[in-house]
Amino acid sequence: MINIIKKEPLFKKQVFFILISTIIMFGIFTSFQYKNLTNIYLQQNEINKRLVGALVTIHPESEVDIVKAIYSPEKSYSKLGEKTLDKFGYNKSYSMNENVNFEKYLNYFLVNNLIVFVVLLFLVMFIVLNSIKYIFNKLLKVNRDIEKIINDDYSLEEDFKEEGIFCRIYSDLNKLSRSLNLKVNNLDKEKEEIKELVTDISHQLKTPLASLKLYNTLLLEEDMDEEDRIEFLQTNEMSINKLHNLIDSLVNISRLETSMISIKKENKSIKNTLNKAINSVKVKASQKHININLVDFEDEYIPHDSKWTEECIFNILENGVKYSDENKDINVSIEKTINFFKINIKDNGIGIHKNEFNNIFKRFYRSEEVAQVEGSGVGLYLSRKILERQGGNIIVSSKKGQGSKFSLFLTRV
Repeated sequence: MINIIKKEPLFKKQVFFILISTIIMFGIFTSFQYKNLTNIYLQQNEINKRLVGALVTIHPESEVDIVKAIYSPEKSYSKLGEKTLDKFGYNKSYSMNENVNFEKYLNYFLVNNLIVFVVLLFLVMFIVLNSIKYIFNKLLKVNRDIEKIINDDYSLEEDFKEEGIFCRIYSDLNKLSRSLNLKVNNLDKEKEEIKELVTDISHQLKTPLASLKLYNTLLLEEDMDEEDRIEFLQTNEMSINKLHNLIDSLVNISRLETSMISIKKENKSIKNTLNKAINSVKVKASQKHININLVDFEDEYIPHDSKWTEECIFNILENGVKYSDENKDINVSIEKTINFFKINIKDNGIGIHKNEFNNIFKRFYRSEEVAQVEGSGVGLYLSRKILERQGGNIIVSSKKGQGSKFSLFLTRV
């Protein structure tokens, strides 16, 4: 209990008030009692004076013995006096209120004690009520803020400045409010992102599906020669492949954004991951007679998810092949810093305008200049997401008509 009082300022404050009040009440009570005792002493002294005066008048020669008898603790005098008082009826049954010398002081004593009791009672009630009021106001403040949170109002005022249980409660309430506010904002943001995603998917699917529907109708309803039929079928095949690639990319994005795919960083060979990505894109590169040149480097085991990092590198390389003319090489080099492992992928393609550096990493973004080139606009977005999930990043530098350089950053620790 003592430890609780020491740690809790509210309890310390109340204990301090109670202690001070107790001292004050004790002082008031003691003062009244001391005054009563003084009155009794003075009355007794007056009685002694009358007694000495009466005895000295009768026996002036014995005044010394009379004074000694009154102020001496000798018990023999007390016994003789008791017998004499009994003889005249002033025995032990004679009560204080029947004594004219003490009757008024008895009444005074009772009245004073009653007044002191009432005063002390009101003082205790004042202290207790103030303590209850103080605690109630604090609880009422907490209750009002809880109601504000329930009603989706997360703007709480910082009213609790002192330390203690209420400060801790209000601090936790503030944390809860900020957490709920953040979650509500995230939910609103996710809601908007879902709407955008549905719109983007609808837009991306509309063109290939319309093409499939048109050519399929022509194939069914029109009489055409074999050459046209094969051309329509090939066009449909291209649309089907585009849909397939788009759906695969959408599934990967969806699974990654909803954490259905967990990035697991493990210390693995970065050279092995890089070679796998290069080998995966070599077939498409060879069709355009493009060489992918990897500058040799000393292998290193760094924490990364080899599967998804390979997917990330593959997307960048595939874009390099897609937007480069035939016989244009792609060069891959490595840089190492204290904190990062940097993979540079430099192509000799059409290049990117500076104003589009940020846009190309957005979901489904495609420049009007490459609208005729097959693609869905999700590769760079997915690559950025994969790197960010691993604590890395991706940047681009490019000049129109002079190719592009993508720098992929992976943490080394």
